[in-house]
Amino acid sequence: IESEGIAHYSYIIGDGREAAVIDPRLDCDVYVEKAHFEGLHIRHILETHRHEDFVLGSVALNERTGAEIWHADDQWNYGYGSAVRDGQTWKIGRLKLEAIHSPGHTPGSMSYLLYDPDGYPWMVFTGDALFAGDVGRVDFMGMDRAPEMAGYLYDTIFTRLLPLGDGVIVCPAHGPGSVCAGDIGERMWTTIGLERLSNPKILAADRDEFISLTAKKLAYPPYFRQMEKLNLEGVSFCDTLPVPLSVHDFT
Repeated sequence: IESEGIAHYSYIIGDGREAAVIDPRLDCDVYVEKAHFEGLHIRHILETHRHEDFVLGSVALNERTGAEIWHADDQWNYGYGSAVRDGQTWKIGRLKLEAIHSPGHTPGSMSYLLYDPDGYPWMVFTGDALFAGDVGRVDFMGMDRAPEMAGYLYDTIFTRLLPLGDGVIVCPAHGPGSVCAGDIGERMWTTIGLERLSNPKILAADRDEFISLTAKKLAYPPYFRQMEKLNLEGVSFCDTLPVPLSVHDFT
């Protein structure tokens, strides 16, 4: 599901009569309608990290469906849901999702590896860890910690994501135009193998060069602070309903 304007990608995965949604947007009717059309029941809502550029719809979607919410970044005090554990799994019909701790963009970021019905790794939902042609920004914790976070991201990519195999499809949380990286490529999906061959950050000679390329300060719009706050508290579906105007508003 593409949210134009902020180049955000969310995903709905279904098999049999069950479904899961990853990183839902606030106007969550799109997931409910798609699930209903396919005869699916949304049972799980998974977040890859605490997003900064838009308000997550996890709580709103939970109110509509009763699905369990699983959030990443368990070092922060969330007002909703349960914290994901590294290696945790979920069954979705014949499919399986597995959580992969993927720190770097945020300290507790998670990726989710999807296995096909035969048990083979099929695609990985990388959040803001790995994009087409780029990797996630690492300056949200402050520039004093940027080299540290870039080191975590290097370890995530080279020890947790690339070993998944060149044929695994990469499904990131953002596309070109997003402020969550400096130079995302113009393709909606990519693969581990394509990124291994062409991603400039992954082609860095060593860990030090990767950190040097990645630990940069990027644009930080002021509204990000409010997004961070809302995405820790959780925004209810009722919070998004319009307020009716009275005749006095026009006098």
